[in-house]
Amino acid sequence: MWNLKPLPVGDYNVHLDIAFPVGEAPEKVSKADKNELLWYYAKYEERLGRPSTELKGEEVSPELRKSVREAYALVQDGKRLGSLRSGLKLLAESCPYCGYGAIQELDHLLQRGEYELFSIFPLNLVPCCGTCNRGKRKISSVKSNEHQVHVYLEDISGYDFLRVRVNVHPGTGGLELRYFIEQSAGMADDVYYRLVHHLKEFDLQARYKKQANIFLGGLEYAITSSYKGGGSEALKSFLTGTAGALKKRYGPNDWRTSLMRGLSECAAFYEGGFETALGLQPIRTDHPGGESID
Repeated sequence: MWNLKPLPVGDYNVHLDIAFPVGEAPEKVSKADKNELLWYYAKYEERLGRPSTELKGEEVSPELRKSVREAYALVQDGKRLGSLRSGLKLLAESCPYCGYGAIQELDHLLQRGEYELFSIFPLNLVPCCGTCNRGKRKISSVKSNEHQVHVYLEDISGYDFLRVRVNVHPGTGGLELRYFIEQSAGMADDVYYRLVHHLKEFDLQARYKKQANIFLGGLEYAITSSYKGGGSEALKSFLTGTAGALKKRYGPNDWRTSLMRGLSECAAFYEGGFETALGLQPIRTDHPGGESID
């Protein structure tokens, strides 16, 4: 869902030669085989890594497909392609699929079981958290509007699309959050529908709610202090300012940026509803400045 700069690789032959050394006996992958793989790598980039029958390489020999698939075992710490793994994991501070999970694993953007030829292709390996990697479907969808947005090859950084609809339940006082995708100006329908599917694919609606509770718990003092010091307008200003700061640091589509922006637009929250929403004791004020009379 969020873009990463790809690993700078001048020549993909480098990784192929490490995985399949020249002169190795018996020779599993020949020079001609490597050239064939490079042709598929070029096709992958041309097609922006979108699932397609052509990229499955069904015309390639089963032996070559098996050799490349099994070569992923070399992309482990201490193995021949361990430097590839470590280099990829350094590309992101947090999971690009959810925006908060710790980098633990590498995901095959085109599933390794289907697209064996890209098992060690750097552009098909995405550093991510374990939850996202395990939650992703194992077979690519036949529906184009359910294809993943490619974190390396499809630039969506210029769009502002992640939103949160915030409400304080009138009966329980609980905080209600609904994350959704807003189609930005200039965003193609195809990209929009795939981003909408991304929220569903990785169960981000439920996962973001849990993260929001933790995040807001850490802001409890700042929220209550703002309200005590200046009432609802001061709290609204704090929420707006925090959203702006988070946008500068993490970007417009970070879940925290969207959360704070949503809260700043929810009058029921900043006019006092935050108390029940955060499970706090009521804060009483006796003048516009908001000085506590507890």
